[in-house]
Amino acid sequence: MSDAELIKLYTNLNPEQKEAVDTIEGPVMVIAGPGTGKTTILTLRIAQILRKTDTPPSGILAITYTEAGVKAMRQKLRVLMGSRADEVN
Repeated sequence: MSDAELIKLYTNLNPEQKEAVDTIEGPVMVIAGPGTGKTTILTLRIAQILRKTDTPPSGILAITYTEAGVKAMRQKLRVLMGSRADEVN
């Protein structure tokens, strides 16, 4: 997992976004308009969960409403964690 990339993306978040990323226990719902960083927040949260717990990538389910969102999230996950990103549901 690329810690440098994760840190770079994390430092650009506002306090509310950081709270969503740092909440690794329980569900989190992110409701925001287009272009506000929802995919980045969810991607970073997945990376944090994988870094800070013993949860396997296959134990995570990320839901988005569009195929474009799925592709964007998978691409961002690949940057952070390589081919293991394909194990996230």
